[in-house]
Amino acid sequence: MPGVSVTVTDLCVGCGTCADDVCFVNAIQMTNGRAIIGEGCLGCGRCVEVCPTQAIELTVADDAFVEASINRLAPLADVT
Repeated sequence: MPGVSVTVTDLCVGCGTCADDVCFVNAIQMTNGRAIIGEGCLGCGRCVEVCPTQAIELTVADDAFVEASINRLAPLADVT
């Protein structure tokens, strides 16, 4: 997603929780005992939510992008 980045920090212990049927686009691979987020990541944040060590961070570069996305989706779904 434009303006959204997902990164793995040094807190990663390589447990694999994030790679175990969490990413629906299979953008997470375990390499050398560490999670690696690939180019296919859509920025959904599912991996962030399941990480037991809080080692995965989702960063939004532009707060206006988030607001615009919510406004665009609000007529289609309950976003509250």
